[in-house]
Amino acid sequence: MEKKKELRSHDDVLEAIAETIDIPEHLHKFANKRYKEIGKYLDRDDSKIKQYNPKISPQGSFLLGTVIRPVSDNDEYDIDLVCTLNATKQDFTMAGLKDAVGFEVIGYAKDRGMKNEPKNKRRCWSMEYADNVCFHMDILPSLPDATLSRLEMDELGKITFTNDPKIQAQAIAITDKTHKKYGKFCDEWPLSNPKGYGVWFRSRQLKAFQERRHAIMKANSVYASVDEVPVHKVKTPLQRAVQLLKRHRDVMFNGAGDAPISIIITTLSAHAYGGERTIGEALRSILKNMDSVLFLENKNGVKWVANPVNPKENFADKWSENPEKEKKFRAWLKKARKDFGLYLNTAPYDKVPSVLQEALSKNTVTKVLSTHTLPKPPIAPTPAIIQAGKEKIKSERRETRPWRK
Repeated sequence: MEKKKELRSHDDVLEAIAETIDIPEHLHKFANKRYKEIGKYLDRDDSKIKQYNPKISPQGSFLLGTVIRPVSDNDEYDIDLVCTLNATKQDFTMAGLKDAVGFEVIGYAKDRGMKNEPKNKRRCWSMEYADNVCFHMDILPSLPDATLSRLEMDELGKITFTNDPKIQAQAIAITDKTHKKYGKFCDEWPLSNPKGYGVWFRSRQLKAFQERRHAIMKANSVYASVDEVPVHKVKTPLQRAVQLLKRHRDVMFNGAGDAPISIIITTLSAHAYGGERTIGEALRSILKNMDSVLFLENKNGVKWVANPVNPKENFADKWSENPEKEKKFRAWLKKARKDFGLYLNTAPYDKVPSVLQEALSKNTVTKVLSTHTLPKPPIAPTPAIIQAGKEKIKSERRETRPWRK
């Protein structure tokens, strides 16, 4: 029987909760295997798009290491992928690219005997798995588009975008069924840069990542060097904080459509993170500064959460169309500050307040506390024990000073 781990601080408890809501190792391997299988299928000899050298890569939380398990067993894991063809806008319209990738994705689903045919959504193809675990993969068709990467400056002269060539090279053009030129050859495709975003996100936690990766290597003899430690096994305070905040959001809104979206929570968290070395300190810093005007801007009356690798993209663009979304974000942030603050600032580490237990799912917190041990505090000595100790010290002093009469 495996020995229970001890929890000795607020950070230990929060780390254990984050570990519990993280995607399990076997499911991570399962998802990794599946998306690589899709990539091989799209690049097989009789594939209609093989000539374009299709490449599948992860994006979103799977790339960033911030995946969390669903609150309910009936919900699904969401794995976001990008399918990039080595082609140009002269080769495809948006509709043509979407259909070409979709033809092969549908073929893959049939070949694997999947019950449900992939869905043609606004920007991606969505496949639902039902074999050993409930999760779906969203595959976003794209083309390389390095023209996205230009150094931009806002009206205050503040640099809002990096011109790092490594990030520039990752930019892509994507499809969107609602675009007015969706079925026409044009240059005005929607733009994105998920890999570049991943580079930026990692840059916000580089020191913490290196420290934790080295610590894992030292604690496990199976790794001969730091580079052998798998990246997905290293979790920084920023990643853990994002996971906890996303879980808090999921429980609070219970699937409601106006819930704050993950990319806004992740971006604002990464901006507000100051390199703190513990989860508790990271949460304090993030929750305090998340809505700073430096990160959540107001551009001519429009609330703006800029994509750090594409300043023209506003992650909060739906807030103008639906002001209720901003209100829900503000309400969530206020509650998160209160719930986590109550635990970190006023409660003993071994007494998770009921409001935070409910906010993170009481079943999850109960599971953590039941599968770990909390060291009992030392028993305070009684007055009689204290007096006896004093008498013993006096006696020992007399015995060790024989020259006194």
